[in-house]
Amino acid sequence: MLLDMANHNSDQPNAKLTLIDPEKDDAWFALEATRPIKAGKEIVIAYGSGVESSVELFLNYGFVPHNNRIDEFMLAKGGDDAIASLDGWTTTLEEDKLMLEMASGEDTLKKILDFRIRLKESYK
Repeated sequence: MLLDMANHNSDQPNAKLTLIDPEKDDAWFALEATRPIKAGKEIVIAYGSGVESSVELFLNYGFVPHNNRIDEFMLAKGGDDAIASLDGWTTTLEEDKLMLEMASGEDTLKKILDFRIRLKESYK
């Protein structure tokens, strides 16, 4: 699917997914610019609603963004299931980075480690 090739940017998407003729069973999707896009500029959309945490993006779409302002907000908000600080993790950020370097050929492990690293980097 061509849509899978559109990159994610929840902060500044310049396009959105539009359903064409949703009443039909064979409806089509189109990428619609939300503002002018210069030739050669990357087209980016916000996957989901644009306010998903890295956990939700990983579970629903299989990727973790490099920066996600929603993670910082959720960590600051806290909650019953939130790890309050880096001290609550069983591994350090440095250990996760080292494991990521050593995880050659292990795509699933790399995704998990990348997710943990990005989440840990969200702590302030």
